[in-house]
Amino acid sequence: MREVVQVGAGEAEARETNWLVRWRAMLDVRSGLVGGGLLAAIVWWINASHGVLPASTAALKQFVYTFFMGALVMRLCTRLALRDGSKGLALSLAVLVPSLVTVGSTLAVHSVRGTPEPLLSTLPAAILSPLGFAVWARRVRRTGHTLWERA
Repeated sequence: MREVVQVGAGEAEARETNWLVRWRAMLDVRSGLVGGGLLAAIVWWINASHGVLPASTAALKQFVYTFFMGALVMRLCTRLALRDGSKGLALSLAVLVPSLVTVGSTLAVHSVRGTPEPLLSTLPAAILSPLGFAVWARRVRRTGHTLWERA
């Protein structure tokens, strides 16, 4: 027989806060929202000649993917940039590893049915992600914190 345990308001709030804290530790939510919106707009424009529905499908896939994966990969970039040791190695890894993950997984997402131009839809991520990761990693390495963590 299962016992029902009532949770007080403070305990429920603490559980909710712990869940949110864990998600924030894994995902850079603001970067996911900004990157998702930007890349979704570019992908919609690339696929617009195929009609509103196919372009919207591709853009929605790009936004959802970028929100979750982009936010996760930005956190990876941050952690690699803040690694102890050689500054050059840390910055190189902080650009190379997230860029490879981003381009490979973006191509995989767009290769699934629903994106009329999968290679062209991957191109913005292939061009913008190494540049974005390089700027981000350099800034994080220089300041020791991300743009969003400043008080």
